[in-house]
Amino acid sequence: MLAGEFMWEEIAFITKPFLVLSLLVIFLYYQRKYNSNRFSRFISLGLFFCLAGDILLMFQEFGDYFVYGLSAFLIGHIFYVLAFFRTYLENHEIPLIKQQGWVMVLIVAYGYLFFQQIKDHLGEMIGPVIIYTMVITLMLLIAANRYKKVSPESFRYIFFGAMLFVASDSILAWNKFVHHIDYSHALIMTTYGLAQLFITTGAVLQLKDQA
Repeated sequence: MLAGEFMWEEIAFITKPFLVLSLLVIFLYYQRKYNSNRFSRFISLGLFFCLAGDILLMFQEFGDYFVYGLSAFLIGHIFYVLAFFRTYLENHEIPLIKQQGWVMVLIVAYGYLFFQQIKDHLGEMIGPVIIYTMVITLMLLIAANRYKKVSPESFRYIFFGAMLFVASDSILAWNKFVHHIDYSHALIMTTYGLAQLFITTGAVLQLKDQA
């Protein structure tokens, strides 16, 4: 292992949980300040389970903690889906899937094609990874369908955050199951951190707009 990669592992080990914990605390402050509703509660739960996933993955070398961490992130993504879907239900503008269907096709195609590339390397993990891939793809789809249902700023932050989340998980999966990627920890940490920051920022903007 290269010294630089080891350094990034150490940095990720120490700082990754504190990143999401900080975002959760900040979001809870704004949730209390502006509006505690189903949207904000779902976002809070999403951040909480992602934090749990971060902590569990820190111990993945000591047993089944990778599966536990994956399960926690899966639940976190489900809460993000529920949060974004609340926007879909509360605003009756025509969704992006009807306006720009090609965007939806690209998202689904990426999820399908990426899974096809890694499925032969998954072994007994193929079932959990299928479920996880479906849920995170759905999360990105629902994030895209917030288009014109919220302010442009809130939409952009959450949509790009969701895309970065998919990118981060794609790098992690490829590095773990298919082939080692140089400085993978740096890439995963950067895309993941920005993803959570953008999603939290977009959610705070939506709370401000609703208030």
